[in-house]
Parts: sequence; structure tokens; C-alpha cells
Amino acid sequence: MVEDLSMHIADLLENSFRAGAKHVELRLSLLRGTLRLEVNDDGSGMDGDLLRKAADPFFTTKRHGKRIGLGLPLFLQTVEELGGTLEVSTRPGGGTRVRAEIPWHHPDRPPLGDLAETVVPIILTSPGVEFRIVLEGNGERIELDTERLKEELGISCLTPEAMGPLMRMVREAMDRVGLKEGA
Repeated sequence: MVEDLSMHIADLLENSFRAGAKHVELRLSLLRGTLRLEVNDDGSGMDGDLLRKAADPFFTTKRHGKRIGLGLPLFLQTVEELGGTLEVSTRPGGGTRVRAEIPWHHPDRPPLGDLAETVVPIILTSPGVEFRIVLEGNGERIELDTERLKEELGISCLTPEAMGPLMRMVREAMDRVGLKEGA
């Protein structure tokens, strides 16, 4: 079992990379007691047959390592156990969107976890992929965009030195929109 929702996010991001995505958007919204979690990418997408197989834990597109695909099936199980919904929209060559809605105050909801600790290292170790993080809640919408950040800093890639500042930015944004445990 995945211990927190940020690990599900990491699995979804990994799926985007395996699909060859060059632009990935992570959206987290907390509106009217519902957490909406969404990952959009411009990867290779899936046809109908592959989409049906994606929910099978014994199916994977991985060529090396573990030959089991638990990411999406475990996320689906978590969402269903909480009475939420999960939608996957995709088309071959057109990218994929995974969108889940779950009740924020459900007593069995796994903690969100440390999103900054999970996502920032993924960003820094994914050269050639641009990320956009959109956080919404408390009447605010905050966007963190690596393409724009690099442009503002006059750099071509984010280096390990950016880890601390990026983590602070994500944590501060999450606090401002109410996406923290106990909020």
C-alpha cells in the first residue's frame, strides 16, 4: 500500500516520463472539501486497449526492472476506497490526463505527504522536461513553472543548488492554499 498521496503523484509522473512527455503539469486543488489531483502530459498517450490494460496490476510497459504495473491500479484502489472518482483521458500521440477527486476530510484518506520532498527531486533529475505545478485553495491560485523560472533566472537548466529554494517555494505555496495536513 502507498503510504501517502505524494507517492501516487510520483508514480503518475513516472508514467508521464515513460510516455516521453516533455511538458508535465501537476494540479492540486482543495475546493469545498474535495481534493482534486491531476497530472497532464504531452506524452505518447494510449489507445483504448492500452488504457484498459493500464488498470491491471499485472500489466506494465516497463522494459527493465520490475515487470509489474502497480502505480495506476493502486491509485485507483485508494480513490475508490475513499468514495472518490478517477478519470483517465488519453489518445495516441495526444498525451494523457489523470484526474482524481477525493474527500479531503475522509477519515481514511492517506496523508498528502511532503509534496516538495517528492516532486522537487523529480524535477531536478528530469532534464528536458518542463514542469508546471498549479495549486489552488483558500481563494488563491499559485503556479510554479520551471520554464518561466529558468527564463527569469537566465539559466538553461535547474541545478541541484535550486533544490532548497524550490522546496521552499512549493511548501510556502501549499501553506497559502491550505494544502497541508491539519488544514
